[in-house]
Amino acid sequence: MDYRNNMTSDYLTSEPRSSKMNIFLLTMLLLFLSIGSQFNVQIGLALKPYMILFLLLTLCYLSKITIEKLLFFEVAFVSFYVYYALRGVITAHPQAALRAIGGTLILLVFYFFCRYWLGRIRWKDIELAIVISGFLFNLLSLAYYLMGLVNLGFNMHGNGIREMGVLIDRNFARLLGLTNDPNIFVFVNMLFIAYFLTHRDKWWNLLGGFIAILCVVLTLSRGAIISVVIVLVLCLLVGNMKSKLIMILGASGFLLLANVLFSQFMGFSLWELMMERFGTMSQDGGSGRFDIWTAGFIYFMEYPLFGIGSFNFQDYNYFSGGKAVFMHNSFLEILVETGIMGMIIYAVAIIALAWTLLKSVLADKEQWWLLIALVGYLSMMASLSLVLNEVFFFFFALVARSLKEKRVDHEAKDGINETRSIFGKHI
Repeated sequence: MDYRNNMTSDYLTSEPRSSKMNIFLLTMLLLFLSIGSQFNVQIGLALKPYMILFLLLTLCYLSKITIEKLLFFEVAFVSFYVYYALRGVITAHPQAALRAIGGTLILLVFYFFCRYWLGRIRWKDIELAIVISGFLFNLLSLAYYLMGLVNLGFNMHGNGIREMGVLIDRNFARLLGLTNDPNIFVFVNMLFIAYFLTHRDKWWNLLGGFIAILCVVLTLSRGAIISVVIVLVLCLLVGNMKSKLIMILGASGFLLLANVLFSQFMGFSLWELMMERFGTMSQDGGSGRFDIWTAGFIYFMEYPLFGIGSFNFQDYNYFSGGKAVFMHNSFLEILVETGIMGMIIYAVAIIALAWTLLKSVLADKEQWWLLIALVGYLSMMASLSLVLNEVFFFFFALVARSLKEKRVDHEAKDGINETRSIFGKHI
């Protein structure tokens, strides 16, 4: 990586751990988290692949699980979701709120399990699992996209057509990959992109970052591309000038080569597609988001303090506007459904997390990639409804684990310095 820490203590427990098995299981969990929006079974709630693995792991560790003292941002984070669940008790549409309550309880249990389980895994094994799952997710998504194009005969005319990893959206062939939505694909990818492009001393990390960026471009998601540009700019703050030039030239060269290959073998230019896609923004009102947000503000003005109730916006909008649509803005959704009270608690959690990471970055630059990933997530949440999202819950647990690792590192360094000082006095 571009920034180096001479000591890696790895948070230790008193029990032995199998590195290979932990890497495998964590890789599978990350991959299952990534594909859950597409591959799931509806049973009232969506039964997703990660839930099955999570259940099996929980049964294995049930007698050993402990909950350590929470950090402040975790207390605020958990407090919001407890409030979010409670806000669903009395609503105009209780059936929808019950789904929110059930989903919240599952994700809170998942969070506390991940918080415990990640503490048993060496940090370098966690990083390796992120690299492997990032490659698998993007390569398999790209392959699934190409297979969809082949099945369509490279015919991109139509709207709302789904074929494997492709979505034909108003005559645009957009990459879905292993998810059910181009924007969700980019949201999932934020963790991988931030890690790959801040650990540039390994050529495979650069390659992984370039492949991920290519996949993001193929989503033709305007908000997502803007978010990734922000992330790329922040990644340029990390490392020396040589590594920054390598990243810029490498990414440019990789995308140029990809554009030539797509033009040659598939008959369309990535650059032209992207420019055409951005050119439609003034015509479609942000894919209808502006109208949805206007409706949301109207509901907020009616119930400003406590909101309309968790997971109720779709039903409210259906009865008033005839369409059961998502808010497509997590922050506005929180404001509308939980009111000013809920928004305050959520804002405290996010600000506390960002502040904690920023302080950690100033002390140890290795935390940069987590702060960059957070910025990417938040920018994507401005155009997505992701109040209940397992990927973001896992990210919170990962941050807590990383902070614990760095605290142990600093304590070890302080211990060494103190030992040297003691021995120095006796020499």
